[in-house]
Amino acid sequence: MRKNVLFLGVLPIIALVSGCGSKSYKPGDELTVTSIEMKDEYGDSTLIQYNGFDILVDSGNKDDASHVNEVLNNKVTDKEIDLLVVTHPHGDHIGGLINNSLYGFNVKHIVDYGYNYVTNGDDKIDNKEYVSQYVTFRNYLISKGSTYQGIKEQIKESEIYEIDKKNDIQIRWLKNDYYFGKDETFPNDSVKSTNPNVTSVSFVLEYKYWNVLMCGDADSTYLESSLITNHKKLFNDKKKKILLKSTHHSSSSSMGGNFLDWARPNIIFTSSAMIDAICAPNPVVLGSGEGQLNHPNRSTVRRIKQNGCDFYWNAINGDITFKCDGVNDMSMSGAGRHKDYLKKDSEEIADKEKEKNVKFFDSEFAKYF
Repeated sequence: MRKNVLFLGVLPIIALVSGCGSKSYKPGDELTVTSIEMKDEYGDSTLIQYNGFDILVDSGNKDDASHVNEVLNNKVTDKEIDLLVVTHPHGDHIGGLINNSLYGFNVKHIVDYGYNYVTNGDDKIDNKEYVSQYVTFRNYLISKGSTYQGIKEQIKESEIYEIDKKNDIQIRWLKNDYYFGKDETFPNDSVKSTNPNVTSVSFVLEYKYWNVLMCGDADSTYLESSLITNHKKLFNDKKKKILLKSTHHSSSSSMGGNFLDWARPNIIFTSSAMIDAICAPNPVVLGSGEGQLNHPNRSTVRRIKQNGCDFYWNAINGDITFKCDGVNDMSMSGAGRHKDYLKKDSEEIADKEKEKNVKFFDSEFAKYF
């Protein structure tokens, strides 16, 4: 697998040579993708920016709201989110929104999961009150002028969301057999799963030779398979490059081999917290029990390594920002993480500064895997 990330200020960016394909591109304006560091066990929030057009995908847990808002204030200068995408109604994706992550910001357009989610859950992930509060917040934004579409209605209207047609940048909404409309409820009898992960809004941001693939908390059993079936030839052009946000925080039920073969990612980044139980002075323990790290999961990390692509985790690097001009290789820079961990078989703390820009498999943390 060809490597496609160059560190800022370390190596020159190398142009890709146009070979086969129906269209030849010239470098364009800068696209940035920022994976925002999470504090809680799970959590996802990604900011995508191009030429003043700002897209926020999810908002992390309630405890992550202040940091998400801080990042937005630093990066979104006009205080307007042009597109807010809410992939599914779990607390680690909607929690920030109901706890003021968007304080001080306007939202132009909202696309979310679209259906009525019925749950009696009361934990920090599957929470009835969180869902109700999110719907109230969404309705508030609409009352203030935001336009809104559920994903099923959005795709029916158009599978393509144009950002800048002249400069070849757009969103392609991906078809999923488990999307449900505004008059439908979930769970329902059409799918055995009762987990809203399977309904995650999925899309590809297409920019010249680069694709940014976002699939929420897609699982290997349902959603990943559905995306493959509905879009078999989407990534057949070998000249195109793929930046993939890892599905479901690189859990054991995500990033299946068939999905990786289909997506052909050049770069993968994952979003989940370095849980407090394994932070210094505590030892790092991998697994699925209480006080053990399971996101990212050992088996999933192995599949990613076998794929041969570059892999980053925002708990190691802090807020991660990828940049490209649509043609040349992406650059990566990390802001530095907020938490400490111990090196393997040592009482020494891994150096945050040295690991700001490190690939996961070159980090001290990778030795635990």
